[in-house]
Amino acid sequence: MKVEIFYDISCTWCRVAKANLHKVVDELVAAGKLKEDEVEFVFRGYELHPEVSVEGEDYKAKKIADDDTEDWDPAKNTPIHRAAKRAGLNFEFDRITVLPNTAKAHQLLYLVRDIKPEAIEPLLGDMQQAYFEDSLNVNDLDVLCALAKKYVNDVYPLKQAVLAGEKLDELKYSTETIGDDKYDLQLCPMLVFDEKVKLEGMISAIQIKKALLGELEVNCPNAK
Repeated sequence: MKVEIFYDISCTWCRVAKANLHKVVDELVAAGKLKEDEVEFVFRGYELHPEVSVEGEDYKAKKIADDDTEDWDPAKNTPIHRAAKRAGLNFEFDRITVLPNTAKAHQLLYLVRDIKPEAIEPLLGDMQQAYFEDSLNVNDLDVLCALAKKYVNDVYPLKQAVLAGEKLDELKYSTETIGDDKYDLQLCPMLVFDEKVKLEGMISAIQIKKALLGELEVNCPNAK
C-alpha cells in the first residue's frame, strides 16, 4: 500500500498525523495484520502559508491577525495539545517567534532525499522539533543546513542549490498539481492511501487504522 503524506513543516496536525501513522503501522505489524514492507511512504511537500514573506513574519502578530490564538493556552489543554500528548509529542507555542515561509525547508528536504532517500522523514521530524519545541527559526537557511548536516556531510552545495531555486518546481508540482488538482486537498495534512482514500486535517489513529485495513469508502477524485 502506498501512503502519500502531504505535509508542511509549520503544520501542527501534520506532525501529529505522521506520528499516529507510524504508531498504527507498528501496532498492525505487531498484530500480524500488516507486513512492514507492504507499506510505502511518499512524502509530498505542501505550502500551508505560501503568502508569508520569504523573510518570515511575526508569529504572534500573524496569529492574532488571523484570530487563531487558541494554541497559546498555558494549560496545554486544547485539541492539538491533547492529540500531541497521545502521540508522544510536545508543542511550545509560546516560544515560537517566526511564522516561516517553508519553501526553503521543502527544497532542502527534497535535495537531501535525492542524496539519501531514507533521510527525508527523520530530517522532517528534526525540522518540526526545531520549530515547535526548540523555537528555532526554520525560515533561516543556516538553521536548516545545520539540521541537514546530521544526514549529509557537505551541506554547502545544498545551500547553494536552495538559493538557486532548485526544487521549487517540484514543490509547486506537489502542492498544486498533485495536492490541489489531483486530490482536491482542502485541509493539511492529507494522507492518501493507494490513490483511493484520503484523510485530511485532524486525523485520528482510528481513521488511519481503518484506512490501512481497507475499511473506508473510496473518496478520492478520479480514483480507479
